[in-house]
Amino acid sequence: MFDLGDVIVYGFEGVFTVSEYTTSPIDKNDPRVFYVLTPTFGQLGNIIMAPSEGGTVLMRSVIDREAAIALIESIPSIMPLTVERERNRRELYKTVMSRGKCEDYVSIIKTVRKRRDDFLAQKRRISETDADYESMAKRSLYSELALALDKTFEEIEQIVCEKL
Repeated sequence: MFDLGDVIVYGFEGVFTVSEYTTSPIDKNDPRVFYVLTPTFGQLGNIIMAPSEGGTVLMRSVIDREAAIALIESIPSIMPLTVERERNRRELYKTVMSRGKCEDYVSIIKTVRKRRDDFLAQKRRISETDADYESMAKRSLYSELALALDKTFEEIEQIVCEKL
């Protein structure tokens, strides 16, 4: 269970602070404790109420400074994703994002960046699926790294872009 004030990653929604504990907002007979999660970094989004146990969304602690630095240094070696069938792209992105690993976010960002470059050469635009998952991956990765390294979202975006 997380403590009040802990900053955590909630699924691929980004970084949130555990601001309080409460009962179920839906079922007053539900015995579970729920976290009230407030977004950090002025992220778009609402307050989330999530069960402290038995929920379906991954919740984990934010990576520490050393892990963040190591991740940034490893960005050039992280491979983009390979999709065998185009119709499976959305499901692959969803599966990869649901694992909640920073390396996976980088893989998605690299995949979409490569697709964008390829499509630009053909005078085409990337799909809405690519754009949506790239945005989710960036929001998740940049907000977590910003917190771990005490930097702004924009500073992290610049650092990551240089490593890509």
